[in-house]
Amino acid sequence: MEPPEVLRELEKLARRLGMRVRHEPFDPRLIEGKGGLCWVHGHPIVMLDGGAPILDKIGVLAEALARFDIVPLYLPPALRQSIERRRTVRSA
Repeated sequence: MEPPEVLRELEKLARRLGMRVRHEPFDPRLIEGKGGLCWVHGHPIVMLDGGAPILDKIGVLAEALARFDIVPLYLPPALRQSIERRRTVRSA
């Protein structure tokens, strides 16, 4: 899978899990980082820096998804592997 397709598929998965994904341009003078998961009124939202490279966006979104139970869901192996790698890093 090419990176744009991976990002699209991760965004679809996020929607299936009830998460919103927002691409917003971050002002580097105010915000460091490339985004992450936050909760607003009990609902998960993943904020991604609209100006970040696509691989960074994939990493941020995969890390956010690693916090959720994806075991019962069908995912293409490349997506599952990307998310599981983030889960392994978080638990180490």
